[in-house]
Amino acid sequence: MTCKISSLFLASAFIATSVAHVKAAPPRPNILVILADDLGFSDVGCYGSEISTPNIDSLARSGVRYTRFYNCARCCPSRAALLTGLYPHQAGVGDMVDQYAAKFRGELDSPAYSDHLNPHTPTIAEVLKGAGYQTAMTGKWHLGYRPEEWPVARGFEHSFAQIEGAMNYYGYGPQHSLPRGERGYLPMAMDDKPFTPPQKGFFTTGAYTDFAVRQIRQHRGNSQPFFLYLAYNAPHWPLQAHPETIAKYRHTYDAGWDKVREARYERLKSLGIISPDEPLAPRPARLPAWENLDPQKQATWKEWMAVYAAQVDELDTAIGRVMTALRESGQETNTIVLFFSDNGGAAERPVKTINNAPLGSQDSFEGYALEGAHVSCTPLRRTKSFVHEGGISSPLVIHWPGGIPAARNGAMVNDPVHIIDMMASFVDLAGADFPKELHGGKTTPLEGISLAPSFTGQPLHRTAPLFWEHEGNHAVLDGQWKLVAERNDPWELYNLETDRTESHNLAEEQPERARQLFAEYEQWMLRTGVKPWPAAHPSVLPTEKKSATGE
Repeated sequence: MTCKISSLFLASAFIATSVAHVKAAPPRPNILVILADDLGFSDVGCYGSEISTPNIDSLARSGVRYTRFYNCARCCPSRAALLTGLYPHQAGVGDMVDQYAAKFRGELDSPAYSDHLNPHTPTIAEVLKGAGYQTAMTGKWHLGYRPEEWPVARGFEHSFAQIEGAMNYYGYGPQHSLPRGERGYLPMAMDDKPFTPPQKGFFTTGAYTDFAVRQIRQHRGNSQPFFLYLAYNAPHWPLQAHPETIAKYRHTYDAGWDKVREARYERLKSLGIISPDEPLAPRPARLPAWENLDPQKQATWKEWMAVYAAQVDELDTAIGRVMTALRESGQETNTIVLFFSDNGGAAERPVKTINNAPLGSQDSFEGYALEGAHVSCTPLRRTKSFVHEGGISSPLVIHWPGGIPAARNGAMVNDPVHIIDMMASFVDLAGADFPKELHGGKTTPLEGISLAPSFTGQPLHRTAPLFWEHEGNHAVLDGQWKLVAERNDPWELYNLETDRTESHNLAEEQPERARQLFAEYEQWMLRTGVKPWPAAHPSVLPTEKKSATGE
């Protein structure tokens, strides 16, 4: 009898110990991805900006900042890479999914250049949903227009999505006032149904935040972890913000673009984001010195920048609301929050304002052009759609009180990281299995690496180069060496360890290194389905000659 009691006691003690051990194991984290749209490298305070972004700055102080985070240069490709962990071409989004790119997609005639995500490439939502996560998204989708390509068809249980790439923040006005089905109508969707914004009281930044906050509050007390993808359209054009926020910045840019860039440059150095020896990339050649600019054009630029700054300010305020919801619902500690952008500042200027409406209002629809974008990308070279550093570099802030040691608060990571690393990181953190098949087709193995070691200060061991191609702009980065070219221009070679602003082309001095990187790029093209851009000739190495046909 004694033996039986002892055995039962020992068995129950073992069970109790095992249960205690299970309870002590850290739960899988909630994952919140906050994606800004067209936000430049130095457009937030913790990356040198004059714009007030206290909430993003707070995430940086209590988390980790990355000084060399790379995207894919443009909206659709970056979003495809983010959600699949693959290069855009592998996910079927080698170019934009919009109608304007249909001609090029037709000429390329390849599944790497389609108008939607490849159905056989799992999304983060599909992978995490399979691992027991609840999944939701709100904001800009831009990865397929047909209902069968909307977020709820790609693993998101709930979504409130802007299906197209750009829209009027107020819901109605230029580019969003035509009947459904006509050219220019920008659809939204609530789950699997089209959604029409109300004509009064709607503003995208606030609406997406409201949806995200509801998802977070409804999840309180739920034992399942969640994945929430919050993809703001701010600060993408059109330049639209509330009058009271615009007023805050009405005189912020009086000194002009040269002085503003120089001030950002100095703050970037003092923050340790760039080396004290790093030069400031020169002002774009077609822009004059500020003092030589016509006064009326100066006034226009200052107003553009005031509205743009207000958009970023309002984005930051919205993020503050999201973080408050996490804290008040007791979920902040075990939620990993990532904030970054899909590309550099947009040197684009749509002009669809009606009735001479004030800039920033519902009836205005404009962008801030190269004049504003080159400031957003300070101190780097080039802007959105190019694969020089200004086009592909973004802030990246990761905040996770339960997973990043307090000793790492405010730390910076200087290793190059890429948007393709997000899926690998989340699979790692969630303990998920990446499927070998999806929807009847074999999947492509992930290209990225997990960023988890960097949370504790460990180095990231990347074994393969990083690559880019967008509409004929192309680059390869292997360690500190980057080979890069614009469509028809010769390849340029830079040592990014000493020359992040790509100021000193070493291609003539080191032709053998350039050839080696070019060979790696060609192998990557073959592996991922990249094709030569039809509107551009292949770039050439310094030792080669380009024929009249470009071959």
